[in-house]
Amino acid sequence: MNNRLGSWTLALTLVAACSSTFVAAQSGRGGGYRHQGANRAAAYLRWLAEQLNLTDSQKASLQPILVQEGQQIRATRQDSSLSSDQKMSKVKEIHESFQPRITTILTPEQQEKYKQLEAEARERHRRTKTTAPNATPKEPTPPDNQADH
Repeated sequence: MNNRLGSWTLALTLVAACSSTFVAAQSGRGGGYRHQGANRAAAYLRWLAEQLNLTDSQKASLQPILVQEGQQIRATRQDSSLSSDQKMSKVKEIHESFQPRITTILTPEQQEKYKQLEAEARERHRRTKTTAPNATPKEPTPPDNQADH
C-alpha cells in the first residue's frame, strides 16, 4: 500500500512538473506563436512589453498594429494561389511594411533594442533554414530564449 501511494505521488509530481513546463513554454514570445489570431498578437505584445519596458500607452498603440499585421500574414499563409517562396516573400514584405509604424511608437532606446531583437530573430531564422533537421550545427550556437517572430 505504501509503495502504491509512493507511485501515485511520483506520477502526480511528474504530471505537475510537465504541466508547469508547458505553461512556462507558452508564456514567452515563442509561446505567443502557438496561439492564433488576436491571441498571437496579444502574446507578442506581452513579450515586447517585457523586452522593451513598454508603457500602457505604447501597448495600446501597438495592439491594433500587431493584430492587423498578424491578419495580413495569416491571410498570406492561407492563400493557396501562392507558392511557398511567394508566401515567404510576401510575409517578409508585410513585416517590413509594419516596422515604421511600430518604431514610431517606441523611444530611441526602445528602437535600438527592437532592432537588436529583430536582428536576433533573423539570425535564428537563418540558422534554422540552413541547418538540416537532423544535422548537427558546424559551430556551437547559444541556446535560444525566444521563437522567431
